[in-house]
Amino acid sequence: MNFMIIGDFGTGDIHQLKVADSMINLIKNNDIKFICGLGDSIYDSGVKSIKDKKFKTHFENPYKDIKLKFYHCLGNHDYGDIYNSKVIPKNYKYQIEYSKISKKWVLPKRYYHYSKNINNVKICFFVLDTNLDLMSECEIHTQLQYFKNIIKKSKGDWYILYGHHTYRSVSGHGNAEDLLEDFLNELFSLNKINIYMCGHDHTKQYIIKDNLHIIICGTGGFPYDYITDLKNMKDCKLNFLSENLGVGLLKCKKKSINISFYDDSSNLEYEYEIKK
Repeated sequence: MNFMIIGDFGTGDIHQLKVADSMINLIKNNDIKFICGLGDSIYDSGVKSIKDKKFKTHFENPYKDIKLKFYHCLGNHDYGDIYNSKVIPKNYKYQIEYSKISKKWVLPKRYYHYSKNINNVKICFFVLDTNLDLMSECEIHTQLQYFKNIIKKSKGDWYILYGHHTYRSVSGHGNAEDLLEDFLNELFSLNKINIYMCGHDHTKQYIIKDNLHIIICGTGGFPYDYITDLKNMKDCKLNFLSENLGVGLLKCKKKSINISFYDDSSNLEYEYEIKK
């Protein structure tokens, strides 16, 4: 089972288009079945209605030659103009509604789960809304209990958790803030999650923390503009870092997952195999 990951991509500019062109080549040559969108699907402030033209200019048009489904999560920019608003905007609701219109845009709820069973390999995906700073305590607790229950019940070969915000990172947004740190640690403590995937930082990173594999791929269309801080790796190991735009691929078998990163010209940058 092969799939692609891409985050921080909805810029609607030449950078997104170049990455999109590279995606077409990689999909053809690697039998990619679907795409995981790691948030910030539409810059700068999401969309303002179900008919917003940005659905076309920032998603449908750049990926018009890609027929695969994108399984999205919500990024901070997808909520709306959270930095200049006195009230937390709810623009993300239009992205959820758009799932009923688009054939390849998948975002049924703020957070959700799904599974894929292809070639006798079953992967359970758990898609977070990591914008905890925009939620009430009740909303955070409800989401946490939802995933704890679903993860405990799920049965598969691999378990992949993904959301927009970083858990560990050497780039500008750095490691998770306390609220998200505690939230994620509760889910990781169930000892089932193999991989955590995210965007938010506009780099590609591969990090190992104990038995958890952390993949950052926020390079879908927004060039890197942050510093690098290796002090964030005190309890984990950075195996790879790239500032180049591009995507990641995961090729999954029963007992192994091959992780690879590519730049926006489809050149292989890094490859690593996880084994059970």
